[in-house]
Amino acid sequence: MVVAEAMGLLQLPPTNVTLGDLGIIGAEWERIQRDLFEIFHLRVDPTALSVLTPAQLGQFIADQPINRPGPQLRLADGSGTATWLVHGADGEVSWFLKHLDGIGLPTPLIGLRAPGWYDEPTPASIEELAARYSDQVRAAQPTGPYRLAGYCAGAVIAVAMANLLESQGETVERMFFIDPDLRHEPASRRDAVMFRLHQLKRRPEPAARLLRKPATETTLAQVLERMADPRPHQDPVERVLYRGLGVVADMIGLTGGDTLTPVASTATAWFTDSYLTSIAESKDKVMAHLATMFSGGVDIRYSPSHTEIFATTEFRDWLIQYAAAETHNAAR
Repeated sequence: MVVAEAMGLLQLPPTNVTLGDLGIIGAEWERIQRDLFEIFHLRVDPTALSVLTPAQLGQFIADQPINRPGPQLRLADGSGTATWLVHGADGEVSWFLKHLDGIGLPTPLIGLRAPGWYDEPTPASIEELAARYSDQVRAAQPTGPYRLAGYCAGAVIAVAMANLLESQGETVERMFFIDPDLRHEPASRRDAVMFRLHQLKRRPEPAARLLRKPATETTLAQVLERMADPRPHQDPVERVLYRGLGVVADMIGLTGGDTLTPVASTATAWFTDSYLTSIAESKDKVMAHLATMFSGGVDIRYSPSHTEIFATTEFRDWLIQYAAAETHNAAR
């Protein structure tokens, strides 16, 4: 699909013909290279690409460590307390963690993927999902203090994890969030899921065509109807998008999350312009509720970025400082 978009084709190219034999011109090579980096974080020169067929390119993409299915995606192998980042409403973390690969985080950042991405059933409630993720965290780090984070709708799951860990006698010392909404309202979680769903079509551009550019008022049911397309999803981008829609459906179907309690922790919350625009009518309520959820206080920060906050220098610099901060009990 990356190749088809670069060439302006209305259908996918033959899978058994090399890219060099497809008649791709200079500007189209540049577009393919750019999309491969922005979508899959791959740098491949035209000479190497030209000998690959679309099928071989798809396999090459799938074989990259950051694209392999599994419950976790780990960045940085440094020592010290890891930060565990809960996915957003699409259940995936590689979309944005790719932007942080290689920036030199001094301690590990580990993203938690939704079960649907690695062919396991999604639990029915936020509490069950939080318990599953907490088990993963404790399997890697048996005792605290812990550091947790959440992206978009994942903020609710991260707080549910913090509540569970604290009920087990553990300490959650620090948390950070991107575009969180922690109000005790199922509707607000649905809004966060729909916000992320519409982001799914931002890259690659074929995704917009695949989803037929649903309007803001399009219901989830109408979008999910489009998943019934009988075409074989051989292109890796197309497979990812269809699976992503399925995970979004699972996320929006989660129950619970209305019993969150304040966490004995400090927190930092980053908000992007696009998210604040989407919650304009309820922004004051979101901020007010956020302030009540962390006994250690909340540091509110803003980013003018649209959706790619993980690619901004200001966020990267802050994250490096956050990751380098010593734990309150480093000897444990």
